[in-house]
Amino acid sequence: MTEILSGRTRIYGIIGCPVEHSFSPLMQNVAFDALKIDARYLAFSVKPEQIQQAIAGIRALNIHGVNVTVPHKSSVISCLDEISPLARLIGAVNTIKNVRGRLIGTNTDVSGFIRSLETLNFSPKHKSIALLGAGGSARAVLAGLADAGASCIFIHNRTVGRAESLVTEFSQKFPDTQLKSVSVKTILETPLDLLVNTTTVGMETDASPLDLSQCRKIKHLADLIYSPPQTRLLKQAEELGIPAINGMGMLLNQGCDAFTFWTGQPAPETVMQEQLLNLV
Repeated sequence: MTEILSGRTRIYGIIGCPVEHSFSPLMQNVAFDALKIDARYLAFSVKPEQIQQAIAGIRALNIHGVNVTVPHKSSVISCLDEISPLARLIGAVNTIKNVRGRLIGTNTDVSGFIRSLETLNFSPKHKSIALLGAGGSARAVLAGLADAGASCIFIHNRTVGRAESLVTEFSQKFPDTQLKSVSVKTILETPLDLLVNTTTVGMETDASPLDLSQCRKIKHLADLIYSPPQTRLLKQAEELGIPAINGMGMLLNQGCDAFTFWTGQPAPETVMQEQLLNLV
């Protein structure tokens, strides 16, 4: 059956670079279909130097809403008219709503990630955790973990200055959580309750940001990458008997929250989850 789009069809999408791997279009489109909403969700590849033009295009073309993925989660903020308190707190936006030309940004990654940890039966409260990466996703994960009561969070980034800047900024926002910028050596030598990979290492190549066999002890692991569903890091975790999750749960949870933010309706979570499972 040929899909029929009309002049009333609302357009949503995702902006990022790369976006070809994204499962969001398939997940969001089945949600629109399930609730009989006349809308389509597309993927838009936007280079970093094009972000201002892309945001202007959302207004000009009356695109009703978009998700924002790497590397734009922080850079879009200056282009928006309004930012939710949570998104402003963490300095990262992953969802934008267009209300009659006024662009409102929020962040659904925070709740999406914390809810995904339920699969591991893991609570961040009073735990020692390490993050790999210091980008937009790391900001959301860091805020969620600190807000949930993590006692200590180590941050490692290839560019040390970015990790140090993140520690300085978030230490003021979450004074009850000890934050440290550390080397890979420190992560390898420190017993951790949870290790979180927020980088894209392992997404497009068979690479890993860390050799888990060299780590002293890691009790749980989360890799935010969901395509491929099992990165080298996750495969090694399985071999070592470390309970681990990929980014599929976070993708589902943040997508459901984004759907509700755009439409004002509860997301058809079961339908969206089934679609994601069919893609694995």
